[in-house]
Order: sequence, then C-alpha cells, then structure tokens
Amino acid sequence: MIARRTNKFLLRILIPVLVLPAAVSAAPDNSATDMVENTQEVKTVVTKKRGTWLPVPIPVSNPTIGSGLQAALLYLHPSESEDTTIPAATSGIIGMYTNSESWFAGGFHDTNWKEDLYRFRVITGTGEFNLDYFGSSEGSFFKDNPVPYKIKGDVFITQLLRQIPGTKDLYLGLRYTYIKSTVEFDLAKIFPTYPALPALAANLKNSGLGLMFTFDSRDNSYYPTSGSIAEIVWMRDQEELGSDFDFDKVTSYYNYYIQLTDKDTLALRLDLDAADGDTPFYLLPTLKMRGFANGVYRDNSSMSGHIEWRRKFLPRWGFIAFYEVGSVADSIKELYEAEDITSYGGGLRWQVTEDKKLHLGVDVGFSGGNTAVYVQVGEKY
Repeated sequence: MIARRTNKFLLRILIPVLVLPAAVSAAPDNSATDMVENTQEVKTVVTKKRGTWLPVPIPVSNPTIGSGLQAALLYLHPSESEDTTIPAATSGIIGMYTNSESWFAGGFHDTNWKEDLYRFRVITGTGEFNLDYFGSSEGSFFKDNPVPYKIKGDVFITQLLRQIPGTKDLYLGLRYTYIKSTVEFDLAKIFPTYPALPALAANLKNSGLGLMFTFDSRDNSYYPTSGSIAEIVWMRDQEELGSDFDFDKVTSYYNYYIQLTDKDTLALRLDLDAADGDTPFYLLPTLKMRGFANGVYRDNSSMSGHIEWRRKFLPRWGFIAFYEVGSVADSIKELYEAEDITSYGGGLRWQVTEDKKLHLGVDVGFSGGNTAVYVQVGEKY
C-alpha cells in the first residue's frame, strides 16, 4: 500500500513539473525586444555542408521479439539552416531478424522545410512477428498463461505538420495510418488436449486518419539536454476509410529535459493513452516501460511516468539510470485505482559519430521477477 501511494504521488508530481513549462513556453512570441536579441545571437556558420552515411549492424534484444540482428543504413542529412535547434533530416532503410523468427524490412524519411515551418514523416515496411498474447485486462487468465500468435503484414504511416502562426514551437497537422495484417493463433496451444485443431487466422485491415498536435522546444533532436517535446494524436478508424474496425484512439506523451551540469541531464516523461470502440487487441494501449515484454499490460487506457538520469563521462561515452511506474485499466478514471507496475534499470551509451549526438545504447530493465535487455539506436525518449 505504501509503495502504491508513493508511485501515485510520483505521477502527481510529474504532471505539473512536465506540463507547466510547456504552457509557459507555448505562448506566442510578439516581443520586439526578443526579436532584436534573437538576431544578435552568435550562431555557428557551416562553411561546408555534407551529410553522413551511417551503415550500422545493430544487435537487437528485447523480451517482445527476442534476440538477433538489425542492419540499418542511415543518412543524416546536412543541415539546411544555421539554426542548430532545427531538427536535421534523417532517412534510412532497416532490416531485422531475431531468434523468434520475427523479421522486418522497411524504410523511413523524416524532414522539414522552410526553416522548420513544415515537418514531414513517412514510414513503410513489411514483416512478420511471433509474439505472445497476455490478454487485455488486469485479471486475464492469459497473464500467467500467454498464448503464442503470429502477426504478419504491411504498414504505411505518414504525417504532415505545420507550425501554428504566431508561435515558434507549436505544430498542428494530420496523420494517416494503414495496416494490412494476418493474425494467426495456434488453437492447439490454447487447447492442448486437442492437438489436431487447426490454426485460427484472420485477415484484417486498419485504416485511420487523425489530428495531431506537437510542441517541440528541444535543443537537439538526437540527444536533448534542455527544452521539451509533447505530442497528442487522435486517430479515427472506420469502414469509410477502408478499416475493418470502428474505434477512436488517443495517444499522448510529454518529455521534459533538465540540464543539471555540462555532463548530466535529467529526462522526465509522462505517457497517457486511451481507446474507445471496437479496438483490435494489438492496437490497445500498452505500458511503454522497460523490464517486460510489450503487451503484458494492455487495456483500454494506460498511463506511465518515467525518470531517467543521463551522464556523459567521456565525449562519446555515457550511461543512464531510470525508474518507471505505470498502470492500465478499462477507463482513464480507473487508472489511479489500478495495480501499480514499476521498473528500474540502467544502460550504456556510445555516440556513433563525432558530429551527431546519435547514440547506440544497451539497457537492462528489471520489473518484478523479470529482467530484460534492450539494444537500440537513439534514446528511449
């Protein structure tokens, strides 16, 4: 009971700490004095612009898809602006295979135009994943008796954002998502006394269109040490858009970064997701925490708070330590009464290039009696 109260207190502390700075920073900048001061800032002039090709074979390991290798060919585009706070464009192709016979191949492009007036992102790919179904409620029978299932298919996601006039860090735009998948359950694993039962498979389509709002005042898009980023996305799936389902889903997060010293950064995050309607189980909100497989905790709503300390002990080497707490429930109002899930751990970071603060990381997370290892490019948040 004491631990639950402590964790709920942590979430209540995180909410005002994270939200208030965004509200202050989001105010339109109409000050002539500020405009003059901004033009007098000393900025680094890039005399020779060139992009960076980054071929990286990356070990991948997490409790959701197992261990294996992903090969990424990234292109870090040269900056088109002298303003170092504007995110650099990044493109890449990625292939992955793990010991669970899960695989994925795809590509992405993330860019901006007209001094960050517009932001555009597109992601596409195809793959097959062998996962475990843990149910979708706190008391689910499958929590302790997960059922293996396979999901394979194609995905396409694109979004376009436009800076809101009169503001610097606020963006509004549209997102479209299309997923064509086959989900297959092995009935013999569900009913072991009937081993001759055939697999249960379904061909499904998800097609959703939605609005998204973004606030971004980070000093660096790869390794932020100050500022914040927030995102709220409302997606609507329905038959008229080509979907087999009819539901609404809202996903939101807010990250806030505090530079403690030249070498130390504190990163805070708050996640809140909710779904309503005929939502397929594989798109229900889950806890985005480390220490257990994704999908272990899944329901119509989820909330989590994260604290991460990052330290650079050498120019290209660093480490992190984190603590996370969250819960899932049938509705948002029931989240504070739901069971608390906690995780903690740490990791090591290596900056893969000298001029870009993009890190290769290895994290170890602990939650309950579970231990999970993660290998990734970039920060968790």
